Amino acid sequence: MGLEDFLKDILGGIEEQMQDRERGFEESTRPSAEHARPSKVAQSESGIARVMRSVVQIVALRQGFLGGMSSAWTGSGTIVHPSGIILTNCHVANPRAMGMSSPPADRLGIAITDRSDEPPALSYFGECIASLPELDLAVIQIISDVKGRRAKNLDLPAVAIGDSDSLELGDRLAILGYPGIGGETVTFTSGNVSGFTAEERIRVNRAWIKTDATIAGGNSGGTAVNQAGELVGIPTQAAAGRGITPVDARPVLDTNRDGRVDQRDTPMAVGGFINGLRPVNLAIPLLEKAGLRVDRDQSGRRQAAPSIFPGDRGRDMPQASQPGFRELLFSTRITTDGRPIHPTKHVPVGHETIYATFEFFDMKNGTPWSVVWMADDKVIIDQQDEWDDGSEGRKVVKVSNRKGLPQGEYHLVLGIGGTIALEGKVVVGSRIDESDTEISGAVVNAENGRPVNDALVMVLKPGESVRGFLRTQDKSAVLTSTETDRDGSFKLPDQLPKGIAYGLVVAARGFMPVAVEGALRVGPDAPEHADIGTVELKPR
Repeated sequence: MGLEDFLKDILGGIEEQMQDRERGFEESTRPSAEHARPSKVAQSESGIARVMRSVVQIVALRQGFLGGMSSAWTGSGTIVHPSGIILTNCHVANPRAMGMSSPPADRLGIAITDRSDEPPALSYFGECIASLPELDLAVIQIISDVKGRRAKNLDLPAVAIGDSDSLELGDRLAILGYPGIGGETVTFTSGNVSGFTAEERIRVNRAWIKTDATIAGGNSGGTAVNQAGELVGIPTQAAAGRGITPVDARPVLDTNRDGRVDQRDTPMAVGGFINGLRPVNLAIPLLEKAGLRVDRDQSGRRQAAPSIFPGDRGRDMPQASQPGFRELLFSTRITTDGRPIHPTKHVPVGHETIYATFEFFDMKNGTPWSVVWMADDKVIIDQQDEWDDGSEGRKVVKVSNRKGLPQGEYHLVLGIGGTIALEGKVVVGSRIDESDTEISGAVVNAENGRPVNDALVMVLKPGESVRGFLRTQDKSAVLTSTETDRDGSFKLPDQLPKGIAYGLVVAARGFMPVAVEGALRVGPDAPEHADIGTVELKPR
């Protein structure tokens, strides 16, 4: 049986079933008029649409050797107060506090969800103001916008905090977050409360909420809401369950037993498919430590109210004494007002334009400045001009080729008055001196853990929509695919380039498929061989 026949046989009608499932959940999440919160969002929108606007992508940015900034890791978070208080995982906000051998982030970028069909735009910078590593929870405060101006009087859409102790088996949950860095939009999945798990070091019965909702790595720190649209759980990559291993691997355990965790240790997977939520009730003390007071209003719903003005916690931006540029970010897309979408230092082949955004400060109109782009050390753009954009703000420059930018290393040098002010590099195509990643894993029956043989594992091409693929079943959208052996194991025949998130579809006869946008996130530092662990399929 060919791939087309196989797809038609096992995926027929699946897209409609997924739509029916999501449509049913959205109707159930519409709050009654007496419980509706005032919101800038039109009340005619579905409950999921309102919650969506409180979901953020957190982008850890590292300062490069030449001054440019690039994404080191990403995660998700939830705005719990309009002033810019965000609840997330500790390993997203500060992995070093979790014992991970990760370099500290120079900046935590906050990308805001404006629309469900557009990637999030980097709009703010924040800092971690409180963390609880033993529970993998943290709180981030927005401190400035992307132009470096201190954030004041923000009125961001925030999710009401619910009561995770009131959840029972079978209760409906919605999960929202950003599963990868490859240009994906916000992702929604839904499911039921499957149970609760205790943890030896946590003195409560509900250390974890188990759910049958499929949650992809990168959703860590994101949003899990009940049917009233209240935050009740935080998707956490260290969730209970066997075989939960991601492609994004790094040393987190002392595998060589030398008494320390470093690059000599075997990289361990720390993401992938996660099916556990930290109950939001465990985060209440942390929110209070961060300066919030969580109360209930007259309707009985929890509300987060500041006991101190959260804006006072933000640190002032450093004041420069002379003209300069800073915060150089590369991206392939920007918003209409110049905010970068998914900053990166690796651009896949096929893109026509690379945008470079940077902050400027203490500039004077009429000052000579320059933009020089080089491709593999050959100058391709050399612009000399006089500054006319005012004293401070953020500016965008770009390099373009209508036929697609050729592969290579692109070097941007920005000058002020004949002196280099800021520079950075971005790679188009394969990363220099880095191999691609070989992906393997296994597929099992979710009910009994037995291997599922002859399951089809498909990885979609970058930019291909999982929903679109399920609708058309066009095999040209598939980048690589394979079938599991009698032990349920598989190894993809083609290695995957790093720094990209891929849509993943796993299906077998007699089972409901797993289909998640951007589920397979191959991090820039992923090992040459990566095991994504087990993917569970539920019988029809």
